[in-house]
Amino acid sequence: MVGVACFILGIHSNGTSIKWVTKMDEPAVFGHVVDELESRGYQPLVHVPGAHEQTYADVLDRCESHQITIGGRYPDVLGFTNADRVFAVEVKGSSGLLRGIGQALTYQQGAHVSYLAAAEDVVTQHTDLLRSKGVGVIGAGESGVTRWSSPPTSESHEQVVDIEGQLSVRLRRSDISGDIASLSLAQPLNYLAPVVAIEQHGPLAGDELVDVLADEYEFGAGKSARQSALSLGLLQRDDRYTLTDQGELAATVLRGAGISTLQELDEVKGEVGRSTVVEEHQSLAILLQNCYERHPEFRLLLDALRKEGPSIHFPDLLRRLVHEYPNVFLNTFCTRASRTRARELIEAGQISRIYEEEAIWKDVIRTNVLFNFVQQLKHIGVLAAETRSHSGKISDYDPDSKPWLLREVR
Repeated sequence: MVGVACFILGIHSNGTSIKWVTKMDEPAVFGHVVDELESRGYQPLVHVPGAHEQTYADVLDRCESHQITIGGRYPDVLGFTNADRVFAVEVKGSSGLLRGIGQALTYQQGAHVSYLAAAEDVVTQHTDLLRSKGVGVIGAGESGVTRWSSPPTSESHEQVVDIEGQLSVRLRRSDISGDIASLSLAQPLNYLAPVVAIEQHGPLAGDELVDVLADEYEFGAGKSARQSALSLGLLQRDDRYTLTDQGELAATVLRGAGISTLQELDEVKGEVGRSTVVEEHQSLAILLQNCYERHPEFRLLLDALRKEGPSIHFPDLLRRLVHEYPNVFLNTFCTRASRTRARELIEAGQISRIYEEEAIWKDVIRTNVLFNFVQQLKHIGVLAAETRSHSGKISDYDPDSKPWLLREVR
């Protein structure tokens, strides 16, 4: 039987008995847990380290994977219950339960309900402790899940809004296929160029779309514009790129603004010049902001900005993000390389170092957050035009002299 081993504990000195114990390994429990979650109508995402993908091939064939952290750790299973509550499960086999208890307790920060799943005969021994701490218990036997005890109480869920947003990107919004960190261009009008191109020429293959943007829009970063339009839910990709419903809406707004060709969009971009889209073409800024706000990560970031405003000191924004929206911070503000370091600090309980120690936050923050992203936020009307972006080395950035200023809604 897969994932289950039987072994002799010992023979009594009088030779009267042999005791057999069934030991389940983690992959066997994992598979049973996924079966049970699906039977209950839950929507599970799983996290499996790359080195273990072969061992958990069956689980990965059945479930999408995630890279969402709670307290710096990746829950083995994360998703929505059938009542739209966030659940997290830490999975163990017949060993490692004490560590599993600690991880399940950590997940309470970002989940409405947290469970520890393990072999039924061993997890039962910890049921009273787990339930007293508000953690549910899932016990698995050879034939499947044999015990399910929901958490009796609700704990503090400091990061649950952050986790809901992350799950919404992956489970609820199929037209959004990337994160806002991929929006790397300073002028967001460029993200509308693929919409105009496809509206004008019909469905295009990837290289065709990039070539059209180069030839008719005189734009050399077509791949970035294409990826960003995907991230904003304006495009969908099959054999060729086509417009989503949101993309069709954007095309309608553009036509209403007198933009039906890439040359006309380029002329509008030229009119903006050193100003901002919101000051020169408010309808287009509203369209763009609507596209951004459809992305759950951006909505959470916008929420953090408004809580910190109207004048935002950058380290204070980082502090709010790492405490309330850590995945937005990791996915949006960190480079891929520095994301691991930041996550390790969060997991180790050294969160304050990220925003209090200048050397650390300047090391983990993506440079273009302070220039390209600030410029985007000014164009779409989130930050005031007088906000000063930083285009030099991040080591030279002075947050005291360059606060982020929220734009007043008129």
